Amino acid sequence: MTALEAADAPAILVVSADDAVRGSLLEPLRRRYALDYRVLEADGAAAGVAAIDALREEGGDLALVLADDAAPLEGRGSVFAVARQAFRDARRGLVIEWGAWSDRATADAVLQLMQHLQIDYYVVRPLHSPDESFHRAVTDLLRDWEGAAGKRHRGFTVIGEAAQARTHTLQTRLERGGVPTEQLDPSSPDASALLEQAGVRYAGVPLVRTADGRILSDPDDAALARAYGLTTTLPEETVAVAIVGAGPGGLGAAVFAASEGLDTLVLEAESIGGQAGSSSLIRNYLGFSRGVSGAELAQRAYQQAWVFGARFGHTRRVVGVRAVDGVFELDVAPGDVARARAVVVATGVTYRRLAVPSLRPFVGASVFYGVTAVEARAQSGRDVLVVGGGNSAGQAALHLARYARSVSLVVRGEELAASMSQYLVDQLLAAGVGLITGASVVDAVGSTGADRLDRVVLERTTSGERFEQRADALFITIGARPHTDWLPPEVLRDRWRSIITGLAVLEEGGRRAWLGDPATDPAPLESSLPGLYAVGDVRRGSVRRVANAAGEGAVVISYVHRHLGSLASAG
Repeated sequence: MTALEAADAPAILVVSADDAVRGSLLEPLRRRYALDYRVLEADGAAAGVAAIDALREEGGDLALVLADDAAPLEGRGSVFAVARQAFRDARRGLVIEWGAWSDRATADAVLQLMQHLQIDYYVVRPLHSPDESFHRAVTDLLRDWEGAAGKRHRGFTVIGEAAQARTHTLQTRLERGGVPTEQLDPSSPDASALLEQAGVRYAGVPLVRTADGRILSDPDDAALARAYGLTTTLPEETVAVAIVGAGPGGLGAAVFAASEGLDTLVLEAESIGGQAGSSSLIRNYLGFSRGVSGAELAQRAYQQAWVFGARFGHTRRVVGVRAVDGVFELDVAPGDVARARAVVVATGVTYRRLAVPSLRPFVGASVFYGVTAVEARAQSGRDVLVVGGGNSAGQAALHLARYARSVSLVVRGEELAASMSQYLVDQLLAAGVGLITGASVVDAVGSTGADRLDRVVLERTTSGERFEQRADALFITIGARPHTDWLPPEVLRDRWRSIITGLAVLEEGGRRAWLGDPATDPAPLESSLPGLYAVGDVRRGSVRRVANAAGEGAVVISYVHRHLGSLASAG
């Protein structure tokens, strides 16, 4: 058997009853992808379903289905539905002719199939050779499959018990840093072989094997970042602008500041991307028609800012700031100081913790705040609850539904429409996600041995009635708490600790609250402390959408320029 016919290679399946269509797809696919994939063909939907069944029975893997027929077969559904059920990570593309998007029936079919999660996107049949537009669409779908299925080359390995919270934290930190990572149980043969090769024994704490073969014993965030090539050091000189937080708002500010020639420093305490980095799929961000994961969007933005010259202090937490003679001094744990002439606060928010003490022992093992690909893949065959009624909760539930046996949303209100985008509501219904309205979590019960969650107790909001719900894992995406405790008291905040900006500073605190020139007003994104700005979710009145945060990050740099200009004039 040759490499081109390797039975263990993942498959690309082309389905069409039209010989010409099938041939126009098979020839370029085999020429480009046959070294890494089995390119299979099926003469029509029935043959396609049979091929999917055969792949599953032989233990094979299906990466991509390209078909021009989405009609359901009696008793089975469409070839796309069968592929989705048999291979949860397989990507599915409807093949259409060039220009067919202008045909109303074709456009309606594409939209309906996407809304009901039958397909991921459409693929235009190649018109010539080479057709790079066709290959770009195929490559994007294959890359999506590779990431979702955990097939990307894993240079790092976390060796630790899956039920241990620290194991999960290390793996998540690496994955969100753009480092594909494998997790091995310490007792597994593969882990034993790696440890024996390195001459290291497992002593109850997680170990990380780096790409160059080193073994790190429960490394802190800074050591982990350095291990995969990120900088944690701070510049000694004063920079033009320091951006605190590398979520969408901070990264947007970094791209525009650095591209406009400002000496830019970005300080991030945890992972690039902030809360948005844990989103499994953002469908409504401009420019990504198929959607984009929060982690990938963050990595792209980080690379863009870095290429423009922005410097990053990874895993560096800012714990205080003060203005001294026109320069901001930022206290950065564990004992450093960074200096900047302007500061942009983009620290965002974190999901509010549930005040349920019985949940605490399970946090990081079977209770999670937010969802990443690491947690989602681990829920295969499990019953999962997601708490929350916003878009983040909807995206989490939809992603988990690919893997879990069952997924239900727990919502305090009586409906979703008021807090969630309609496209998400429609897709949740199509994915079979359950909905428990008018309820909240009040207690938790562990499994035998109490190492994992088994079920939760819910309470009806109106009646106070309590009932139990099976839950192997609980994902919490409710409320938000801004990260502003490190700011000095002269930075005006509301009772929820969100930063007040612009003319609202004068409206809320009066002219005395504004510490700048009495003859001027705060800029639209400026706090009560001149030269210190706030963007994204940390700012009061901000619309909590990724695009809005990135937009504010871009806009704020014009006000930073104005502030720096006033400093230069005064000097």
